[in-house]
Amino acid sequence: MANKKLFELLEGTPGSTDKLVFGKSGSTYKNITYQNFKDLIIAAIQPAGTLLSKVVNIGPWDMNRSSGDADLEVPLGVTRTKIRAIVVNVLSNTGGIYTLASPVTQTDTSPQLRSWWRVLDTGTNATIKLYSDDKGFFDQSAFNGNGPGGNRGYITVWYVS
Repeated sequence: MANKKLFELLEGTPGSTDKLVFGKSGSTYKNITYQNFKDLIIAAIQPAGTLLSKVVNIGPWDMNRSSGDADLEVPLGVTRTKIRAIVVNVLSNTGGIYTLASPVTQTDTSPQLRSWWRVLDTGTNATIKLYSDDKGFFDQSAFNGNGPGGNRGYITVWYVS
């Protein structure tokens, strides 16, 4: 939000009919009220829509390929077009926190990534697909079973309303 001290330095108060003048010497000057000036600044620094966040449990997931599943799909409960950022954190069986990388592109599932996530556009609500490749970091006994307390980690989603 705009710094209120900016407006305290001006004579008059925001909302006053007093005007500020803008322009270059020799050209037409533009007049604007303090309130209009304040509204322009606020509109310029606020994001479109309100930025919200939510945390979704990954749920049970045995990432050790010899005993578990290669991939898992988790519904996010948010429309794909409203998502602005996602972070996926995986928990080891002892509670260590590890970030799961995302692919370079939505179709890049190359073996060197070993483990990755991507968002599937499933209509009204987006679903995130989590994948753990064999011989990757998460393919070990520290990530077998369902995770601590039956939850392998958390997905944080930032989205606009």
